[in-house]
Amino acid sequence: MGTAYATLGTQPGIVCNIGTGSDMSFFDGEYLSASLHGNGYVLGDEGSGAWFGKQLIMDFLYGTMPRDVAKLFEEQYHVTKEVVVKNVYQKDRPNAYLASFVPFMDQNRLNPYIDTLLRNGFDEFVRTHIMTYPSYAEHECNFVGRVAFHFDMQLRDVCELHGVNVGRILKSPIKPLFDFVIQREMDNALTVGNFGAEFE
Repeated sequence: MGTAYATLGTQPGIVCNIGTGSDMSFFDGEYLSASLHGNGYVLGDEGSGAWFGKQLIMDFLYGTMPRDVAKLFEEQYHVTKEVVVKNVYQKDRPNAYLASFVPFMDQNRLNPYIDTLLRNGFDEFVRTHIMTYPSYAEHECNFVGRVAFHFDMQLRDVCELHGVNVGRILKSPIKPLFDFVIQREMDNALTVGNFGAEFE
């Protein structure tokens, strides 16, 4: 609800969270619909930090990552199969571990391999989630989360390709949510004040 208020106020539209994980819901201006998405990093989270981290690790371990990128990746993270297995299968919050590779993507966002990976991930998100709503093209679609915010260029391009009407893309909903709450309280105070004035 906080994300919905921060991006849409009281207008209807689609709300997406793309950070460590990913999720989306439809907001009718008052209520947030129960989400059928956001099934976690094992069964979903398309386009999220965990999803991208998983793709990076797979490409690196399978040797399908371009050599120049693989060299930079190895120098920065010293990744081995043993390290990955330990962090993914034996430690807490494996999704956070996978998402920890997002800064590498940010540093190399213009590399063709990274750029393609980002576009493929966002395309998967849009097709799997947003486009499952029959009337998605009629509503504004808003995004919140570090991944959406830092890679907004690729996200906007993919959304435009599929006819998704992008609204706001926020790193965090806190400040806009605070502004919304303050404005609503002020509006309520004015309404109460005007109502009382009629009886003076």
